[in-house]
Amino acid sequence: MVNNILGSHANLSTLLAQSVNNANQTTPPTSLQATADLEANAQKITDELLGQFSDEKVGQVLNQQLTSLLTISSTPSILNYKLSDEELALRTVISSQQEGLLNNENSTKLIERLNTSVKNIQGAYASTSAILSNLGQLGHKQQTFLASSQQRVERSLNPFMEDLSRKNYEDGDNYLFELSVKTKEGDVINITFNSAQGYDENTGEATDDFSLSYEVNGDLSKAEHQALTQVLSGVGEMADEFFKTKQSSHSSYVPLNQTDISLDFLTGFNHQQLSGFDVSFSTTDGETILPSENNLNLSYNIDAASNQQALVYKSESGQSEVDFTLDMSTFGGQDINQMQQYITTLDKSLEDSRRNSFDETNDSAFGHKGDEKMKQGFALFKDAFTSMSSAAERYSRIESVASQQFTNGRELVSDLVDNMITNDPRYQGLGSSEKNTLGAGISKLADFDAAFSFAMDRGDYQPKSSIELSQATEQEKSGKFSGVTQSKNASTRFDYQDSHPNTYDKKESYNIGTAVKNNELVGLDQSYKADVDKKTYQFNPEKSQYEIKMALKEQTISESSIRFINDIWLEKNQDSYSMDKKERINSNNTQDEFKRTSSHSHSKLVTLIGDLDKLAEDKNVRREYLTNLSQVNFFMDKEN
Repeated sequence: MVNNILGSHANLSTLLAQSVNNANQTTPPTSLQATADLEANAQKITDELLGQFSDEKVGQVLNQQLTSLLTISSTPSILNYKLSDEELALRTVISSQQEGLLNNENSTKLIERLNTSVKNIQGAYASTSAILSNLGQLGHKQQTFLASSQQRVERSLNPFMEDLSRKNYEDGDNYLFELSVKTKEGDVINITFNSAQGYDENTGEATDDFSLSYEVNGDLSKAEHQALTQVLSGVGEMADEFFKTKQSSHSSYVPLNQTDISLDFLTGFNHQQLSGFDVSFSTTDGETILPSENNLNLSYNIDAASNQQALVYKSESGQSEVDFTLDMSTFGGQDINQMQQYITTLDKSLEDSRRNSFDETNDSAFGHKGDEKMKQGFALFKDAFTSMSSAAERYSRIESVASQQFTNGRELVSDLVDNMITNDPRYQGLGSSEKNTLGAGISKLADFDAAFSFAMDRGDYQPKSSIELSQATEQEKSGKFSGVTQSKNASTRFDYQDSHPNTYDKKESYNIGTAVKNNELVGLDQSYKADVDKKTYQFNPEKSQYEIKMALKEQTISESSIRFINDIWLEKNQDSYSMDKKERINSNNTQDEFKRTSSHSHSKLVTLIGDLDKLAEDKNVRREYLTNLSQVNFFMDKEN
């Protein structure tokens, strides 16, 4: 939640405050000076200063201790000018910072140096007290002098250290969080949180800018407040993951692992009280050489008029960009098998895209880190898909109109189809189950259009993977017949967005049509089609252009048509496959040479099962059968 975000900034503020407040401590760090060093210093000044410890002499001992802390021996000095305690302490801090800058240390290391400098200065005063105590010269007058000097040093160091700390961390974190929620009645709730840390050159002061605004346009009911709380909880958990911070050698911001973000709360989104929300997260990490911006935008809305829910997601981090959209009906049922089939299809599509992005060295075009980011974004995409499907199922159970829109139509036909293709031993269908990755039968899930893309800007190469998946269902009724048609489509594409001509395209489609009469399935048509188009190129430096290296086209088609009339089973199945491949041959000839490979196969099977003798011998039976067959075919053709 927002409080957690504030907490992360409070930690930074605490760290900076500690750098200053540590000056109030009096316990010397054990690593500053060993007892032997103290005794050596004491012996060195004993003869000269014994019995003469005026303020001036005490100052000389303190000056000696502070001078020993300087980390850069070549620090310039002004002849015949004695530095005060405050100036020496300040120079101690500056010299330590200069050493860190010469070593190209980042802000985290420089802040650590500030803390060390404060502790060392405290140690210098403690060492001076120890030396005087060993010499028997630490009286009330000397203690008062040292305490007064330490207070002056603290007052001198505090503003400088705060200024230096802020400059080190300036623009090191700049976080923005915006949330807008709209109720079903039209009221709008806007919540904005912004934080930035820096240094105001005009005033010479360090700045901590935290702002949180909460605005409600309208009056919220108790139910709306409860629905808003549920959204805030889910969005707050997203914010906790997005705004994670750490202290590392390069940055205080943890790159977003999108698999840690959950959209499960969409399953329980209260559509009866709310119509949607928009949320934006962003960070600017200025600790690296090139400041890095990280942005995440998410929009989820429900349109009651069209019974649609829509989600738009976009995440930008460094060179990579994740985009996905989901448009889905609010009516749908539970279909575990089909959901698993779709998830398998999505995973296979991503793997196809990844595999076809590999070059000759078997390296992904996205690189190892880019490849991992793509997988993370894809996992969130699948999470959103399952959450919205569950939301549609829940919505359908709540709404009374769902029985008219969904339950009485598609679910009945879906069960009839499942029973035929699963339990009827006569069923041949589309052949091998591996061939149709989209799943046979009618899906009970809510209809949807889903699209995912991952893109990177790697300079000369700009690889992009795109994956789309959709399902559309229609119901038809004519006379005694009713039916459902459904199409499922998946596509995968990999390219370099015009920076390189290599491409990989795969399109798959599954279509099913049904005819039902008297609650019996009398007609079932299915078809599956897959097209693959792949092209790879190689660069010819002599011509300064890309030349085709390999071009491949593949097509697979499977079709099945079943008519079950008067206890007679008629099934027609067709399968075809074609492939055309063109490959460049390396040779010494000046002309281009290619090897072509082509193949084609086709099979057809017609199955007729029933009392064929009666059908052949009895004209009335045959006439009735042919009449009914013609009616079913007419309905199926009309439906398609």
